[in-house]
Amino acid sequence: MIHHTLRRAGALALLAVVVALAGCASPANRDAMTTTSVASSKKLPFSVSVKTGGGSETNPLWTADISDDDLRAAIEKSITQTALFKEVVKGKTGDYELSVSIVKLSKPTFGAAFTVDMEAGWSLVKLSDNSVAMRRVVKSTYTGGAFDSLVGTTRLRMAVEGAARNNIKQGLEAVSALNL
Repeated sequence: MIHHTLRRAGALALLAVVVALAGCASPANRDAMTTTSVASSKKLPFSVSVKTGGGSETNPLWTADISDDDLRAAIEKSITQTALFKEVVKGKTGDYELSVSIVKLSKPTFGAAFTVDMEAGWSLVKLSDNSVAMRRVVKSTYTGGAFDSLVGTTRLRMAVEGAARNNIKQGLEAVSALNL
């Protein structure tokens, strides 16, 4: 009887450790997706509004995702911190509208190191005449290492944030290369 009770207690302890290490999925953090630099130091004398799409809310029982609001906030903060545009405005009131839509976010389901691939459509439109200044697909990747966190869901979230940060950096670098 004692042997059976010890086995059951051991199994419950092991289950508790697995649950603690597995954790719940949390959404990508907008600050962790923000880039603070772009390859160009160009400062555009225009205002811009940002519109996002294609994101999805995180299901805590599954894996980290990027919401449209968090992606928009990360792009707006990145633009502000890099001073790429004169200012970021809300709605269609700026000189330009930057639209970014997540097309694909590929995430592994398990592993020690997680590589996340992100593909997003970037479009910059001049609002005064609705002319398209830029339209391109930006592909990015990020690999989170096994030592970034012991918790798998945290490592995956960090890899999702890294892929988004790289995507934002590449997209803003493409915008900064334009002659507006």
